[in-house]
Amino acid sequence: MLIWQSEYVSARDKRREFVSGFTGSAGLALITAKEALLWTDGRYFFQASQQLSDQWKLMRMGEDPAVDIWMANNLPKAAAIGVDPWCISVDTAQKWERAFSKKQQKLVQTSTNLVDEVWISRPLLEINPVIVHPPEFSGSSVQEKLKDLREKLVQEKARAIIITALDEVSL
Repeated sequence: MLIWQSEYVSARDKRREFVSGFTGSAGLALITAKEALLWTDGRYFFQASQQLSDQWKLMRMGEDPAVDIWMANNLPKAAAIGVDPWCISVDTAQKWERAFSKKQQKLVQTSTNLVDEVWISRPLLEINPVIVHPPEFSGSSVQEKLKDLREKLVQEKARAIIITALDEVSL
């Protein structure tokens, strides 16, 4: 299974939309024991204000405190803050941990995604075949690209390459 930090997600991974009703491609939902908040950027302020129920508070990125600052300032001292490690980047987790350490708060990796636990009608996993575009669209064949890549690996005295960006895979 491949996990991408991408705005393009399958129906079964639209957890933020499931819990909040917000369908924009950028945003972060935070649910505490007392509040539900959604951070999004300026492209989606109007859309979020229309789609969120009054149970949700819209947090405007660039205007309201960032999510890590909000959590550090509003959650109790020594709070345990659960997160699905598959849903945030390592950089984000490290940034949050630094913000939380000031108040002895702790980021805790959950073993399951808590939204999945309550999402009874969650769509099934879609498995679709890879589509290989012909060279007139892709620039060269898969075989040529792999040959060029392997030559570059030898040149650089590298044994492998890790490809993490969606646009690197979709060349």
